[in-house]
Amino acid sequence: MKRTRLVQRRKTVGLSQEALAEQLGVDVSSIRRWEYGQRLPQPWQRPNLAMALKISVDQLAGLLGEPDAPEVEHREVMAALFAEAWGNPTPQEVLAPSSDPQQLAAERTLKELSIFLRGDMLTRRETLTQAVKAASGPALLGSLAGWLSGQAEGLEARSQGTQRIGMSDVEAIERSTRFFASTDAEVGGALSREAAVGQLKYAVDLARYASYSDATGNRLLAVIAELSGLVGYLCHDSGMPGPAQRYFRYGLEAARESTDPRATMLVVSILADMGEHARWFGRPDTALRLHDLALERLPFGRRFDILRADMTAGRAENGLCHLGPSRLPEVLSALSESFDLYGQASEEEKATASAMWHRALDVSEAELSVSAAVSYLVMAEDDPSLISEAEKHTLAQVAKVPTGQGRSKTFGLIRLARIRFLAGEAEQACDDGNQALQLAEHTTSARIQVRLRELVAASKPYDDVPRVAEFRDRLRTSIGRLN
Repeated sequence: MKRTRLVQRRKTVGLSQEALAEQLGVDVSSIRRWEYGQRLPQPWQRPNLAMALKISVDQLAGLLGEPDAPEVEHREVMAALFAEAWGNPTPQEVLAPSSDPQQLAAERTLKELSIFLRGDMLTRRETLTQAVKAASGPALLGSLAGWLSGQAEGLEARSQGTQRIGMSDVEAIERSTRFFASTDAEVGGALSREAAVGQLKYAVDLARYASYSDATGNRLLAVIAELSGLVGYLCHDSGMPGPAQRYFRYGLEAARESTDPRATMLVVSILADMGEHARWFGRPDTALRLHDLALERLPFGRRFDILRADMTAGRAENGLCHLGPSRLPEVLSALSESFDLYGQASEEEKATASAMWHRALDVSEAELSVSAAVSYLVMAEDDPSLISEAEKHTLAQVAKVPTGQGRSKTFGLIRLARIRFLAGEAEQACDDGNQALQLAEHTTSARIQVRLRELVAASKPYDDVPRVAEFRDRLRTSIGRLN
Protein backbone atom coordinates (compact mmCIF):
# COMPACT_ATOMS: atom_id res chain seq x y z
CA MET A 1 0.00 0.00 0.00
CA LYS A 2 1.35 3.40 -0.97
CA ARG A 3 2.37 5.57 2.01
CA THR A 4 0.54 8.70 0.84
CA ARG A 5 1.30 10.77 3.93
CA LEU A 6 5.02 10.04 3.59
CA VAL A 7 4.93 11.21 -0.04
CA GLN A 8 2.99 14.33 0.93
CA ARG A 9 5.48 15.16 3.65
CA ARG A 10 8.42 14.87 1.23
CA LYS A 11 6.68 17.23 -1.17
CA THR A 12 5.77 19.65 1.61
CA VAL A 13 9.45 20.17 2.44
CA GLY A 14 10.22 20.64 -1.28
CA LEU A 15 12.24 17.48 -1.94
CA SER A 16 12.10 15.21 -4.99
CA GLN A 17 12.78 11.51 -4.57
CA GLU A 18 16.21 12.04 -6.13
CA ALA A 19 17.07 14.98 -3.83
CA LEU A 20 16.00 13.06 -0.73
CA ALA A 21 18.02 10.02 -1.80
CA GLU A 22 21.10 12.17 -2.34
CA GLN A 23 20.66 13.84 1.06
CA LEU A 24 20.41 10.45 2.79
CA GLY A 25 23.16 8.79 0.76
CA VAL A 26 20.89 6.01 -0.53
CA ASP A 27 19.77 4.90 -3.98
CA VAL A 28 16.57 6.51 -5.26
CA SER A 29 15.07 3.01 -5.53
CA SER A 30 15.12 2.84 -1.71
CA ILE A 31 12.99 6.00 -1.51
CA ARG A 32 10.52 4.52 -3.97
CA ARG A 33 10.24 1.26 -2.02
CA TRP A 34 9.63 3.18 1.22
CA GLU A 35 6.91 5.32 -0.37
CA TYR A 36 5.19 2.39 -2.08
CA GLY A 37 5.10 0.38 1.12
CA GLN A 38 7.48 -2.32 -0.12
CA ARG A 39 10.21 -1.74 2.46
CA LEU A 40 10.84 0.10 5.76
CA PRO A 41 13.86 2.34 6.40
CA GLN A 42 16.46 0.69 8.62
CA PRO A 43 16.58 1.95 12.24
CA TRP A 44 19.87 3.78 11.69
CA GLN A 45 18.42 5.57 8.64
CA ARG A 46 15.39 6.94 10.45
CA PRO A 47 16.93 9.85 12.40
CA ASN A 48 18.40 11.31 9.19
CA LEU A 49 15.18 10.68 7.27
CA ALA A 50 13.15 12.38 10.01
CA MET A 51 15.57 15.31 9.97
CA ALA A 52 15.29 15.66 6.18
CA LEU A 53 11.48 15.66 6.46
CA LYS A 54 11.65 18.09 9.43
CA ILE A 55 9.67 15.86 11.78
CA SER A 56 10.42 13.77 14.86
CA VAL A 57 11.37 10.08 14.72
CA ASP A 58 8.05 9.22 16.42
CA GLN A 59 6.11 11.21 13.80
CA LEU A 60 8.05 9.42 11.06
CA ALA A 61 6.91 6.09 12.52
CA GLY A 62 3.34 7.33 12.10
CA LEU A 63 3.92 8.24 8.45
CA LEU A 64 5.37 4.79 7.84
CA GLY A 65 2.14 3.29 9.16
CA GLU A 66 3.79 1.08 11.76
CA PRO A 67 1.53 -0.73 14.27
CA ASP A 68 0.86 1.26 17.43
CA ALA A 69 2.66 4.31 16.07
CA PRO A 70 0.14 6.98 15.11
CA GLU A 71 1.22 10.58 15.53
CA VAL A 72 2.46 10.29 19.08
CA GLU A 73 2.60 13.81 20.39
CA HIS A 74 3.55 14.73 23.93
CA ARG A 75 0.90 16.57 25.90
CA GLU A 76 0.95 20.36 26.00
CA VAL A 77 1.28 20.53 29.76
CA MET A 78 4.63 18.68 29.67
CA ALA A 79 5.87 20.71 26.70
CA ALA A 80 5.11 23.92 28.57
CA LEU A 81 6.64 22.47 31.72
CA PHE A 82 10.00 21.70 30.16
CA ALA A 83 10.04 24.86 28.03
CA GLU A 84 9.77 26.83 31.27
CA ALA A 85 12.15 24.55 33.10
CA TRP A 86 14.97 24.68 30.61
CA GLY A 87 14.59 28.24 29.42
CA ASN A 88 13.79 27.82 25.73
CA PRO A 89 11.31 25.95 23.49
CA THR A 90 11.62 22.21 23.92
CA PRO A 91 12.62 20.52 20.64
CA GLN A 92 10.35 17.79 19.24
CA GLU A 93 13.22 15.31 19.41
CA VAL A 94 12.87 15.46 23.21
CA LEU A 95 9.15 15.82 23.75
CA ALA A 96 6.62 14.79 21.11
CA PRO A 97 3.83 17.36 21.69
CA SER A 98 0.24 16.22 22.24
CA SER A 99 -3.06 17.77 21.27
CA ASP A 100 -4.50 16.64 24.61
CA PRO A 101 -4.00 19.38 27.25
CA GLN A 102 -5.53 17.30 30.04
CA GLN A 103 -3.61 15.76 32.91
CA LEU A 104 -1.42 12.82 32.11
CA ALA A 105 -3.10 9.42 32.05
CA ALA A 106 -1.35 6.15 32.81
CA GLU A 107 -2.47 4.52 29.57
CA ARG A 108 -1.07 7.35 27.45
CA THR A 109 2.20 7.31 29.34
CA LEU A 110 2.53 3.56 28.79
CA LYS A 111 1.77 3.90 25.09
CA GLU A 112 4.34 6.64 24.52
CA LEU A 113 6.95 4.85 26.62
CA SER A 114 6.37 1.66 24.60
CA ILE A 115 7.01 3.49 21.33
CA PHE A 116 10.17 5.14 22.66
CA LEU A 117 11.43 1.81 24.00
CA ARG A 118 10.95 0.17 20.63
CA GLY A 119 12.96 2.95 19.00
CA ASP A 120 15.70 2.55 21.61
CA MET A 121 15.94 -1.20 21.08
CA LEU A 122 16.16 -0.85 17.27
CA THR A 123 18.66 2.02 17.21
CA ARG A 124 22.39 2.15 17.82
CA ARG A 125 23.33 3.97 21.02
CA GLU A 126 25.26 6.68 19.18
CA THR A 127 22.37 7.31 16.79
CA LEU A 128 19.84 7.50 19.61
CA THR A 129 22.02 9.93 21.55
CA GLN A 130 22.34 12.19 18.52
CA ALA A 131 18.64 11.99 17.63
CA VAL A 132 17.16 12.65 21.10
CA LYS A 133 18.39 15.99 22.37
CA ALA A 134 18.34 17.10 25.99
CA ALA A 135 16.77 20.48 26.66
CA SER A 136 18.49 22.99 28.94
CA GLY A 137 17.91 26.27 30.72
CA PRO A 138 17.68 27.90 34.15
CA ALA A 139 13.95 28.52 34.66
CA LEU A 140 12.07 27.36 37.75
CA LEU A 141 9.94 24.24 37.37
CA GLY A 142 6.70 25.96 38.34
CA SER A 143 4.55 23.99 35.90
CA LEU A 144 6.04 20.75 37.16
CA ALA A 145 5.28 21.66 40.76
CA GLY A 146 1.65 22.34 39.89
CA TRP A 147 1.24 19.16 37.86
CA LEU A 148 2.77 16.97 40.57
CA SER A 149 0.35 18.26 43.19
CA GLY A 150 -2.68 16.85 41.37
CA GLN A 151 -4.58 13.71 42.25
CA ALA A 152 -3.31 10.41 40.83
CA GLU A 153 -5.90 8.54 38.78
CA GLY A 154 -4.08 5.20 38.83
CA LEU A 155 -4.07 2.31 36.39
CA GLU A 156 -7.47 0.66 36.09
CA ALA A 157 -7.89 -3.08 36.60
CA ARG A 158 -8.10 -5.17 33.42
CA SER A 159 -10.38 -8.20 33.29
CA GLN A 160 -9.16 -9.41 29.89
CA GLY A 161 -5.69 -9.74 28.44
CA THR A 162 -3.06 -12.00 26.98
CA GLN A 163 -2.37 -13.46 30.43
CA ARG A 164 -3.37 -12.97 34.06
CA ILE A 165 -0.62 -11.62 36.30
CA GLY A 166 -0.42 -11.27 40.06
CA MET A 167 1.83 -9.76 42.69
CA SER A 168 4.40 -12.55 42.30
CA ASP A 169 4.97 -11.53 38.67
CA VAL A 170 5.52 -7.91 39.71
CA GLU A 171 7.89 -8.98 42.49
CA ALA A 172 10.01 -10.86 39.93
CA ILE A 173 10.43 -7.64 37.93
CA GLU A 174 11.33 -5.82 41.14
CA ARG A 175 14.10 -8.35 41.80
CA SER A 176 15.49 -7.85 38.30
CA THR A 177 15.41 -4.10 38.82
CA ARG A 178 17.45 -4.41 42.02
CA PHE A 179 20.02 -6.51 40.15
CA PHE A 180 20.42 -3.87 37.42
CA ALA A 181 20.69 -1.18 40.08
CA SER A 182 23.42 -3.00 41.99
CA THR A 183 25.37 -3.62 38.76
CA ASP A 184 25.16 0.07 37.94
CA ALA A 185 26.49 1.09 41.37
CA GLU A 186 29.45 -1.29 41.12
CA VAL A 187 30.66 -0.94 37.52
CA GLY A 188 28.56 1.77 35.84
CA GLY A 189 25.48 2.03 33.67
CA ALA A 190 26.63 1.00 30.21
CA LEU A 191 27.00 -2.69 31.05
CA SER A 192 23.35 -3.25 31.96
CA ARG A 193 21.52 -0.48 30.09
CA GLU A 194 20.31 -2.61 27.17
CA ALA A 195 19.18 -5.42 29.47
CA ALA A 196 17.30 -2.96 31.69
CA VAL A 197 15.62 -1.44 28.63
CA GLY A 198 14.46 -4.93 27.63
CA GLN A 199 13.09 -5.57 31.12
CA LEU A 200 11.28 -2.22 31.04
CA LYS A 201 9.71 -3.09 27.66
CA TYR A 202 8.51 -6.40 29.14
CA ALA A 203 6.93 -4.62 32.11
CA VAL A 204 5.23 -2.03 29.89
CA ASP A 205 3.84 -4.78 27.65
CA LEU A 206 2.37 -6.52 30.70
CA ALA A 207 0.73 -3.28 31.82
CA ARG A 208 -0.76 -2.72 28.37
CA TYR A 209 -1.86 -6.20 27.38
CA ALA A 210 -2.16 -8.47 30.44
CA SER A 211 -5.05 -8.62 32.89
CA TYR A 212 -4.65 -7.80 36.59
CA SER A 213 -6.34 -6.40 39.67
CA ASP A 214 -6.25 -2.71 40.60
CA ALA A 215 -3.59 -3.28 43.28
CA THR A 216 -1.39 -5.39 40.99
CA GLY A 217 -1.72 -2.93 38.11
CA ASN A 218 -0.70 0.07 40.19
CA ARG A 219 2.20 -1.76 41.76
CA LEU A 220 3.30 -2.72 38.24
CA LEU A 221 3.00 0.95 37.23
CA ALA A 222 5.23 1.88 40.18
CA VAL A 223 7.78 -0.73 39.07
CA ILE A 224 7.69 0.77 35.56
CA ALA A 225 8.38 4.18 37.12
CA GLU A 226 11.26 2.69 39.10
CA LEU A 227 12.74 0.95 36.05
CA SER A 228 12.30 3.99 33.82
CA GLY A 229 14.03 6.19 36.40
CA LEU A 230 16.82 3.63 36.66
CA VAL A 231 17.22 3.41 32.87
CA GLY A 232 17.35 7.21 32.86
CA TYR A 233 20.25 7.08 35.30
CA LEU A 234 21.97 4.33 33.28
CA CYS A 235 21.71 6.58 30.21
CA HIS A 236 23.03 9.51 32.27
CA ASP A 237 26.02 7.43 33.35
CA SER A 238 26.55 6.22 29.77
CA GLY A 239 26.85 9.71 28.30
CA MET A 240 23.35 9.81 26.76
CA PRO A 241 21.81 13.04 28.10
CA GLY A 242 18.80 13.22 25.77
CA PRO A 243 17.57 9.64 26.31
CA ALA A 244 18.29 10.03 30.05
CA GLN A 245 16.00 13.05 30.22
CA ARG A 246 13.28 11.21 28.28
CA TYR A 247 13.36 8.15 30.56
CA PHE A 248 13.37 10.33 33.68
CA ARG A 249 10.27 12.07 32.36
CA TYR A 250 8.44 8.83 31.68
CA GLY A 251 9.41 7.53 35.12
CA LEU A 252 8.08 10.69 36.70
CA GLU A 253 4.82 10.39 34.78
CA ALA A 254 4.31 6.74 35.75
CA ALA A 255 5.11 7.44 39.41
CA ARG A 256 2.77 10.42 39.42
CA GLU A 257 -0.10 8.32 38.01
CA SER A 258 0.35 5.23 40.23
CA THR A 259 -1.70 4.86 43.41
CA ASP A 260 0.81 2.37 44.87
CA PRO A 261 2.23 3.45 48.27
CA ARG A 262 5.79 3.55 46.85
CA ALA A 263 4.89 6.03 44.11
CA THR A 264 5.38 9.18 46.21
CA MET A 265 8.99 8.32 47.01
CA LEU A 266 9.66 7.38 43.39
CA VAL A 267 8.62 10.88 42.35
CA VAL A 268 11.04 12.30 44.93
CA SER A 269 13.97 10.09 43.94
CA ILE A 270 13.55 10.68 40.19
CA LEU A 271 13.38 14.44 40.72
CA ALA A 272 16.63 14.27 42.70
CA ASP A 273 18.34 12.30 39.93
CA MET A 274 17.07 14.82 37.40
CA GLY A 275 18.83 17.43 39.54
CA GLU A 276 22.13 15.55 39.34
CA HIS A 277 21.66 15.10 35.60
CA ALA A 278 21.03 18.86 35.17
CA ARG A 279 24.29 19.67 36.96
CA TRP A 280 26.32 17.32 34.76
CA PHE A 281 24.59 18.93 31.80
CA GLY A 282 25.89 22.33 32.94
CA ARG A 283 22.72 23.70 34.57
CA PRO A 284 23.35 23.98 38.34
CA ASP A 285 20.58 26.57 38.81
CA THR A 286 18.04 24.13 37.40
CA ALA A 287 19.61 21.35 39.49
CA LEU A 288 19.07 23.39 42.63
CA ARG A 289 15.39 23.92 41.81
CA LEU A 290 14.88 20.24 41.10
CA HIS A 291 16.46 19.28 44.44
CA ASP A 292 14.25 21.83 46.21
CA LEU A 293 11.18 20.41 44.50
CA ALA A 294 12.19 16.89 45.54
CA LEU A 295 12.67 18.03 49.15
CA GLU A 296 9.27 19.73 49.14
CA ARG A 297 7.64 16.43 48.20
CA LEU A 298 9.59 14.32 50.68
CA PRO A 299 7.25 13.24 53.51
CA PHE A 300 7.97 14.38 57.05
CA GLY A 301 9.12 11.96 59.73
CA ARG A 302 12.35 10.62 61.15
CA ARG A 303 12.43 7.62 58.83
CA PHE A 304 12.92 9.99 55.88
CA ASP A 305 15.74 11.99 57.49
CA ILE A 306 18.50 9.92 55.85
CA LEU A 307 17.13 10.79 52.42
CA ARG A 308 16.59 14.39 53.52
CA ALA A 309 20.26 14.48 54.51
CA ASP A 310 21.34 13.11 51.12
CA MET A 311 19.21 15.55 49.13
CA THR A 312 20.21 18.51 51.28
CA ALA A 313 23.85 17.66 50.59
CA GLY A 314 22.89 17.26 46.91
CA ARG A 315 21.66 20.89 46.89
CA ALA A 316 25.20 21.93 47.81
CA GLU A 317 26.98 19.52 45.45
CA ASN A 318 24.83 19.90 42.34
CA GLY A 319 23.59 23.45 42.75
CA LEU A 320 24.87 25.95 45.29
CA CYS A 321 28.63 25.42 44.99
CA HIS A 322 28.52 26.08 41.23
CA LEU A 323 26.75 29.44 41.58
CA GLY A 324 29.70 31.53 42.77
CA PRO A 325 31.61 32.36 45.98
CA SER A 326 28.71 34.35 47.42
CA ARG A 327 26.86 31.06 47.99
CA LEU A 328 29.54 29.68 50.34
CA PRO A 329 27.47 30.34 53.52
CA GLU A 330 24.55 28.40 52.02
CA VAL A 331 26.88 25.56 51.02
CA LEU A 332 28.26 25.36 54.55
CA SER A 333 24.76 25.47 56.03
CA ALA A 334 23.43 22.72 53.73
CA LEU A 335 26.40 20.44 54.44
CA SER A 336 26.17 21.01 58.20
CA GLU A 337 22.43 20.23 58.17
CA SER A 338 22.97 17.04 56.17
CA PHE A 339 25.60 15.66 58.58
CA ASP A 340 23.41 16.61 61.57
CA LEU A 341 20.42 14.77 60.10
CA TYR A 342 22.53 11.72 59.42
CA GLY A 343 23.97 11.73 62.94
CA GLN A 344 20.50 11.74 64.46
CA ALA A 345 19.26 8.73 62.46
CA SER A 346 18.97 5.30 64.04
CA GLU A 347 20.62 2.21 62.58
CA GLU A 348 17.20 0.88 61.58
CA GLU A 349 16.44 4.10 59.70
CA LYS A 350 19.78 3.87 57.91
CA ALA A 351 19.09 0.24 56.97
CA THR A 352 15.68 0.94 55.42
CA ALA A 353 16.39 4.23 53.62
CA SER A 354 17.92 2.79 50.45
CA ALA A 355 14.82 0.67 49.73
CA MET A 356 12.85 3.89 49.13
CA TRP A 357 15.02 4.87 46.14
CA HIS A 358 14.72 3.70 42.52
CA ARG A 359 18.40 2.69 42.30
CA ALA A 360 21.18 1.45 44.59
CA LEU A 361 21.71 4.65 46.55
CA ASP A 362 24.60 4.76 49.01
CA VAL A 363 22.99 5.96 52.23
CA SER A 364 26.19 5.75 54.28
CA GLU A 365 28.07 8.77 55.59
CA ALA A 366 30.51 8.26 52.69
CA GLU A 367 27.92 9.68 50.28
CA LEU A 368 27.62 12.86 52.32
CA SER A 369 31.41 13.11 52.24
CA VAL A 370 31.23 12.97 48.43
CA SER A 371 28.89 15.97 48.37
CA ALA A 372 31.08 17.87 50.81
CA ALA A 373 34.29 17.07 48.92
CA VAL A 374 32.86 18.08 45.53
CA SER A 375 31.40 21.28 46.99
CA TYR A 376 34.67 22.34 48.61
CA LEU A 377 36.69 21.43 45.53
CA VAL A 378 34.49 23.56 43.26
CA MET A 379 34.59 26.51 45.64
CA ALA A 380 38.36 26.18 46.09
CA GLU A 381 38.68 27.70 42.63
CA ASP A 382 37.79 31.02 44.30
CA ASP A 383 39.17 30.26 47.78
CA PRO A 384 42.22 27.93 47.66
CA SER A 385 42.12 27.51 51.43
CA LEU A 386 39.12 25.20 50.97
CA ILE A 387 41.24 22.58 49.19
CA SER A 388 42.18 21.04 52.54
CA GLU A 389 38.48 20.51 53.34
CA ALA A 390 37.99 18.83 49.97
CA GLU A 391 40.92 16.52 50.72
CA LYS A 392 39.64 15.69 54.22
CA HIS A 393 36.19 14.70 53.01
CA THR A 394 37.53 12.76 50.03
CA LEU A 395 39.78 10.73 52.33
CA ALA A 396 36.78 10.05 54.55
CA GLN A 397 34.72 8.92 51.56
CA VAL A 398 37.39 6.59 50.17
CA ALA A 399 37.88 5.03 53.61
CA LYS A 400 34.16 4.46 54.24
CA VAL A 401 32.68 3.69 50.84
CA PRO A 402 30.63 0.49 51.27
CA THR A 403 30.97 -2.71 49.28
CA GLY A 404 29.09 -2.62 45.98
CA GLN A 405 29.83 1.05 45.28
CA GLY A 406 32.87 0.58 43.03
CA ARG A 407 32.04 3.52 40.77
CA SER A 408 31.82 5.85 43.76
CA LYS A 409 35.22 4.72 45.03
CA THR A 410 36.73 5.27 41.58
CA PHE A 411 35.34 8.81 41.53
CA GLY A 412 36.79 9.38 44.99
CA LEU A 413 40.30 8.30 44.04
CA ILE A 414 40.25 10.39 40.87
CA ARG A 415 39.14 13.39 42.91
CA LEU A 416 41.85 12.74 45.50
CA ALA A 417 44.53 12.66 42.78
CA ARG A 418 43.22 15.90 41.33
CA ILE A 419 43.19 17.57 44.75
CA ARG A 420 46.78 16.57 45.40
CA PHE A 421 47.95 17.85 42.03
CA LEU A 422 46.28 21.16 42.87
CA ALA A 423 47.96 21.12 46.28
CA GLY A 424 51.39 20.52 44.70
CA GLU A 425 51.70 16.93 45.98
CA ALA A 426 52.50 15.41 42.59
CA GLU A 427 54.12 12.16 43.79
CA GLN A 428 51.18 11.30 46.06
CA ALA A 429 48.77 12.31 43.31
CA CYS A 430 50.34 9.72 41.01
CA ASP A 431 49.84 7.00 43.65
CA ASP A 432 46.16 7.92 44.04
CA GLY A 433 45.72 8.25 40.29
CA ASN A 434 47.19 4.82 39.61
CA GLN A 435 44.77 3.26 42.12
CA ALA A 436 41.93 5.04 40.34
CA LEU A 437 43.06 3.71 36.96
CA GLN A 438 43.09 0.15 38.28
CA LEU A 439 39.47 0.50 39.39
CA ALA A 440 38.46 2.36 36.22
CA GLU A 441 39.43 -0.67 34.15
CA HIS A 442 36.43 -2.47 35.65
CA THR A 443 33.86 0.30 35.06
CA THR A 444 31.72 1.21 32.06
CA SER A 445 30.86 4.74 33.19
CA ALA A 446 31.20 7.58 30.67
CA ARG A 447 31.28 9.98 33.62
CA ILE A 448 34.46 8.29 34.86
CA GLN A 449 36.02 9.15 31.50
CA VAL A 450 35.03 12.80 31.99
CA ARG A 451 36.78 12.92 35.36
CA LEU A 452 39.88 11.18 33.97
CA ARG A 453 40.14 13.83 31.28
CA GLU A 454 40.00 16.48 33.98
CA LEU A 455 42.89 14.68 35.68
CA VAL A 456 44.92 15.04 32.49
CA ALA A 457 44.49 18.82 32.75
CA ALA A 458 45.23 18.89 36.50
CA SER A 459 48.50 16.96 36.04
CA LYS A 460 49.77 19.02 33.09
CA PRO A 461 51.76 21.59 35.18
CA TYR A 462 53.97 18.70 36.38
CA ASP A 463 54.59 17.14 32.97
CA ASP A 464 58.34 17.69 33.32
CA VAL A 465 58.45 15.42 36.40
CA PRO A 466 59.38 11.92 35.10
CA ARG A 467 56.94 10.04 37.30
CA VAL A 468 54.10 12.39 36.39
CA ALA A 469 54.92 12.08 32.69
CA GLU A 470 54.77 8.30 33.03
CA PHE A 471 51.43 8.54 34.85
CA ARG A 472 50.02 10.86 32.20
CA ASP A 473 50.94 8.36 29.48
CA ARG A 474 49.11 5.62 31.34
CA LEU A 475 46.17 7.97 31.94
CA ARG A 476 45.80 8.76 28.25
CA THR A 477 46.07 5.07 27.38
CA SER A 478 43.28 4.24 29.85
CA ILE A 479 41.03 6.96 28.45
CA GLY A 480 41.57 5.62 24.94
CA ARG A 481 40.74 2.10 26.04
CA LEU A 482 37.59 3.17 27.89
CA ASN A 483 36.21 5.12 24.90
